[in-house]
Amino acid sequence: MSRLLKNALPVVLLSAATTAATAADDFSWELIRPSNTGIPGDLCYSLFVDDDDTPWISGFNTFWAEGGTSHFDGTRWHVLSNVGCPQIVNPAFNEIAKTPDGMMWIATQFGFLRFNPSIEPWCVTRLDAFNTPMPDSWIDGIDVAPDGTIWLAIRGTNSSSRGGLGHYDPSDGIWEIWNTSNGVPWWSGWDWVQRVAVQPDADGGYTVWFSSDPMGLVSFKNGVFTQHSGPDISSPTLIDILGKHPVDSAGNMLMATDQGWAVRAPDGAMTVIPDPPIPVYGNGFATIDMLPSGRVIVTNPDAVQLFDGEVWSNLGIWGGSYTLDYGEASDGAIWVCGIGGAAVYRNGAWQRYRLTNTGMLDYFAEDLAFAPNGDVAMTANAGPGIGGFDILHPDGSWTNANIATYGIGLPWPYGTDNTSALVYRENGYLIFSPSGFGLYEYDGDAYNTLLSSGEVDYAIIAGDGKVWAAADQFWLYRENPLTGMDGFGYGNGVPVGRIIGLAPDPIDPASVWVGSVFGLAKTNGNNWMQVPREVLGLTVNTTSQLLTGFDVADDGTLWIASGVGLFHYDPATGLYDKYDLTNTPLPSDDFSDVEIAPDGSVWVSFLPELTGVARFKDGEWMLWQQGSSPLPHNQINHILTRPVAGGYEVWITCASEAIAVITVTTGPAGCNPADLTEPFGVLDLADVQAFIAGFTSADPLADLNGDGVLDLQDVQAFVASFTAGCP
Repeated sequence: MSRLLKNALPVVLLSAATTAATAADDFSWELIRPSNTGIPGDLCYSLFVDDDDTPWISGFNTFWAEGGTSHFDGTRWHVLSNVGCPQIVNPAFNEIAKTPDGMMWIATQFGFLRFNPSIEPWCVTRLDAFNTPMPDSWIDGIDVAPDGTIWLAIRGTNSSSRGGLGHYDPSDGIWEIWNTSNGVPWWSGWDWVQRVAVQPDADGGYTVWFSSDPMGLVSFKNGVFTQHSGPDISSPTLIDILGKHPVDSAGNMLMATDQGWAVRAPDGAMTVIPDPPIPVYGNGFATIDMLPSGRVIVTNPDAVQLFDGEVWSNLGIWGGSYTLDYGEASDGAIWVCGIGGAAVYRNGAWQRYRLTNTGMLDYFAEDLAFAPNGDVAMTANAGPGIGGFDILHPDGSWTNANIATYGIGLPWPYGTDNTSALVYRENGYLIFSPSGFGLYEYDGDAYNTLLSSGEVDYAIIAGDGKVWAAADQFWLYRENPLTGMDGFGYGNGVPVGRIIGLAPDPIDPASVWVGSVFGLAKTNGNNWMQVPREVLGLTVNTTSQLLTGFDVADDGTLWIASGVGLFHYDPATGLYDKYDLTNTPLPSDDFSDVEIAPDGSVWVSFLPELTGVARFKDGEWMLWQQGSSPLPHNQINHILTRPVAGGYEVWITCASEAIAVITVTTGPAGCNPADLTEPFGVLDLADVQAFIAGFTSADPLADLNGDGVLDLQDVQAFVASFTAGCP
């Protein structure tokens, strides 16, 4: 995930004056997308197995042109992505390497990236043709020499005359570039270099080998270039280097020769690999490679074959449609990646990882649900046939429910590829509706049926703990411990017309509000109180005078959206206030979703796609729009809020642009997390009492570590902050 900005953001302020309460609010943004969670794309060009055997897997989403590389620590994937790191211009990572100082280096189709994973938040420094002597910014390959310097295969972008062999010394920043103008023995002007490898020599030093498909193989040592194959070599002995990582940890190099595949030792001795499982041809570009242990690996075309120095073994099919890179851990586990994600071969079996079982699945997520422990569930669809729901955990790990989790997610036994409604019970059980297939409960172990069939578009939990659900058309359901789900229709009192939402009543725990385009009703299943749209003065049968959304405030009043304004209606008195173009500075009064935040402010979206998200608090409107704020899209599917320590979060699902999260810090900020109440800037008994009161009443104010659970860790965090004192 990407934390875009940690401090207050300039947003469009739409009022004549700023009140004291609003002035104290602070806003920070985070974007949650498939391209910055899990493996950030199913097109995986490269991987790197780190010194501690943990993998870095690149991922690229071609449609959104987003991605990067993700590090798996065994529990969660931590992502370096162009979402949040604009220095990454092209997130298609061709190769990843690491120098002895712990710095990582990435070859991309636009730039050579320096990445220090010890510095948060993750980003890179880009070296390219505009700030270095490199003739072009497209880097096909890199290799680290024994002296810690880096050799680069530079490929010209749309021009064969703009490439070359590059050499960079990170210790002093000195560059050297060679092409056909200063020694490379290819046809003049053909400077593309596509592959590079550094092989240590038996007598000390090393030799650099590089090649391109049309011009052949060249070696470079002590300032001398030697051409081994190419259009001017009639009977080459050495044809090409093979794979992205052709040199093993002992210095042996995998090559294509006139005798077939062979391994060249540091002293130049050649050993031909017997009985290749596929026909021998020139360079296989990562369909074949050398592993650090000296084993040779090849994919044919999707089955993985391994040569251990004596015999070939068939490791089976890893699951992707084409293999683009390989890696090996110290225990012999083998990692592969390509089109369709990545996989590891361990203990005789493949475990596959990809978008569908490592992170967020859907750019078009619609509904969300918050669990008491901090989990966030969301609807998820990856495309025809694959979908269900995703769960983001407080530690940044994910659980996915779909048919492509490969044994490390939840099953999906339903004949649909998405979820239409989600809500959590107080006990943490997830209520969800597979689109068009009823309503179910996940209790942490199994799925339990609440409604065996039918469409459910909305689901909520009433104050008494019962599940209520509604279809887009006609039907309202209430959980019945004896009979399952009771159904209600127009004849019972469900408002006529398309359903627009459900909300629990904050005063009567047994009652809920159900809304349609023609009105709202409050019910406990037995009694019905109607609020037709006509009480708001909406009497014309046009789409603009239909209701579009609503929410219920803690005092029982209703905030109701329509195509001609936002209404604040009091059912007790029948009075209302209306907000539209005549009395607000908003660019539209065609409202859509409505959400009451924990501080009582009202958050709204709009039906016109160019409007964005607005907040109304203390008589003041604020607006966030795509382009002038981090909001990634102005077309909003849903807004949902939850309290967190020091304020609350606003989760916004954006059509085609995934999820934006605004963290709102409310009220004057204390000097540290233990400074909970006035006078701020002083830690005293009032802060201790405020923490104790919040802890005993389960107030999120006492959740100092923000994990959604009040426990000893929060007590320890309070004591540590209180003891540290104000700066």
